[in-house]
Amino acid sequence: MKRQHPGPQHSIMALVSERGGGDKPPVLALASALRDRGHEVCLLCDGDVDELVRPTGLSMFQLPRNLAQSVFYSPLHLPEMARRKETISVDTPDPLIKWVEACFFHALDVLEVWKPKLLLSTLFCMRLADRLASQARIPWVFVNPSFYFGDDSRREWEADFPGLGAAMFRYWCLPVAERATMVLHATAPEFDPPPTSLPANHHYVGPLMLEQPGEETSFLAEPGDPWVLVTLSTVPQAGELSIVRAALGALKDRQVRILVTLAPGHAASEIEAVPANAQLHGFVPHTPVLERACLLISHAGHGAVMAGLRHGVPMVLVPWGRDQPGVAARAEAMGVAEVVPRSDCTQERLAEAISRVLNNVRYAEVARQASARLCAERPAERACLQLEQLLSGAAT
Repeated sequence: MKRQHPGPQHSIMALVSERGGGDKPPVLALASALRDRGHEVCLLCDGDVDELVRPTGLSMFQLPRNLAQSVFYSPLHLPEMARRKETISVDTPDPLIKWVEACFFHALDVLEVWKPKLLLSTLFCMRLADRLASQARIPWVFVNPSFYFGDDSRREWEADFPGLGAAMFRYWCLPVAERATMVLHATAPEFDPPPTSLPANHHYVGPLMLEQPGEETSFLAEPGDPWVLVTLSTVPQAGELSIVRAALGALKDRQVRILVTLAPGHAASEIEAVPANAQLHGFVPHTPVLERACLLISHAGHGAVMAGLRHGVPMVLVPWGRDQPGVAARAEAMGVAEVVPRSDCTQERLAEAISRVLNNVRYAEVARQASARLCAERPAERACLQLEQLLSGAAT
């Protein structure tokens, strides 16, 4: 039975875009938690997010298909800019501005029907949330799906984001995030140490995890060797199947069972040699695998790394792009992971990293300690309390 929140009920709208990847689950997890506490919560979405949203049971308004972000901003936008040797500066317009202009009045019509008291936003919906909140004169909250980013971060921009990613976050994302009424960081401060002077409206709430249904998992409980989970981006990145091929080669002679999970955009046919101790699957919920796993091998997506930490599983990480170098560096500094650079993603280098992790109990010990701390916390409840305090203040 869902626990109802005894306080005042508020109407809240969350903005979620099909284009995003790891930025969606934290917002959906928080929206679900708010709904379970008695608040009226709905989603405003573009594109095709039905498969992700349907299991949550959340109400959804959908923008017309011709207003999907992907129509205005191709996933290849940054790679094409890099190919043309273009740069991003403070004067370079964010292509999402055109999307906001195109869908603003449609979104505003939805707000006038729902009349929310608060907007929640994913990373790629911040510009729309900012403009809608200004028009409706209500607060909006950015749910940061990864580590803190800003000029006061403990790490350099270029160390956390490869290629044009550093400039994108610095010149397109940061100025909008700074206008948010509140920022909730869906990560753990021991994983991502905050800046020495954290802005007053920023709060670390811990990882907001959303466990989605997937393929049947009873085979995981069959007696046998421990499992190794090899998992990639839910939004595939060019070339990242190299991680799978290298991992299968490195693990084929070890006394382990290998589970490889692939998103629909991954071409399983490109994995030529699958050893006898490995299985390829579509999406499988991480929890039942990680409960039985001795190792996680991944692209260093923040969600995957947080799942590994929560279950006390050490890792070998091959950061491929996006924010993944920053995620991998933090996991390595914490002592729970070995990192193999993308340029060194070979069977031999991965095998060396796997041996270092599995042959040194310290990795597993630190991961178990992190798991104990994370499992003792209630990130969703903490985030809900922050929002309820914000709403209480806005109502007075």
